Amino acid sequence: MLPIEYKTSLCSKCGCSYEHCMEISDNLCLDCQYPDVEKKNNPQEINIVPTLLDTSKLKEETESKEFRPESWKEYQGQESAKEKVQSYIEGCKKFGDIYPHTFISAPSGMGKTLFATILANQLNKKIIFTTGGELKSEQIFIDKLVEAEGGIIFADEANRLPKRVGFFILPLMEQFSIKGQQIKKFSIFFATTHKGDISKDLDALIQRCDQINLEPYKDDEMLNIIEQYRKKQYPAVQIPLDVMMEIVHSCRNTPRNAKNLVRAFAYNPNWEMIKRYNGIIKDGLNITDIKVLEYLQLSGGAGMGAIANYLRVKSQTYLYTIEPYLIYKDLIKIENKRMITSEGKEFLNSLKGE
Repeated sequence: MLPIEYKTSLCSKCGCSYEHCMEISDNLCLDCQYPDVEKKNNPQEINIVPTLLDTSKLKEETESKEFRPESWKEYQGQESAKEKVQSYIEGCKKFGDIYPHTFISAPSGMGKTLFATILANQLNKKIIFTTGGELKSEQIFIDKLVEAEGGIIFADEANRLPKRVGFFILPLMEQFSIKGQQIKKFSIFFATTHKGDISKDLDALIQRCDQINLEPYKDDEMLNIIEQYRKKQYPAVQIPLDVMMEIVHSCRNTPRNAKNLVRAFAYNPNWEMIKRYNGIIKDGLNITDIKVLEYLQLSGGAGMGAIANYLRVKSQTYLYTIEPYLIYKDLIKIENKRMITSEGKEFLNSLKGE
């Protein structure tokens, strides 16, 4: 799907600049377009009307869709998080409250978006997806509010949210009003894989959110995810148990990786070839991971920047996509610098014997 492009124009009536997502004929900002919006449920509440998107040229999907869980029963693992939000859902329905603003933190591919989608379905609320990078202006956020219709705005990559937009969102989260006029209440879900990378200036946003931390999946949970996906997506494909267990140990405890490996096996049931073209060496570790361990063993330890330079990747890439799994597997540790552990040395020795 092509990204939505926004342009900036000057309102022909009040002279204020505003952003919109397509050409409009009257060149009026939202305040001037709808100065006297009809008040329905709440006499103090106004409804903001968006510039409409032209979707007439989009073709309807006719191909089969990829299986995605639609209920908590189908969503494997994360029992603690599911139990917590289910009690919140019941409480919100009982007391007529909106669902609390929420911050979801988890590595990439762990199911943050899916978790929020099922939660929204349980609430019978509309959910709108965006990213911190897309929310470049206050008006773009307002457009998302309109689209959500009092439901949920899911803002992934929250670490990319501009400070100015974050400061604009903050009072809306509590007061649900703009320029002294009430707007329809909404819930906002922030999500990120880089929680520590969020600007300190936006701490107030996070502090006003309920916290959900998705935990690494256990082997038995990953096995259930793999088997469920195979049955739903590729029912005619049979995967031997030994290959299933290798997928479990090779997916880095991440459902997205596991599904990709199942798909690869369905296309070509040659597991050794799949490992080779995915660079998998052993227990989910790939060639890059092995380079890190060998470098730390030879150097006696190194800083993050030195390791990133050695791998020829950005420091952020190493910090968020490579290092976490090595720490999770107890293969490296962080003291004054990154150090290989005794388990890491044993792992390298085990490779020499194979």
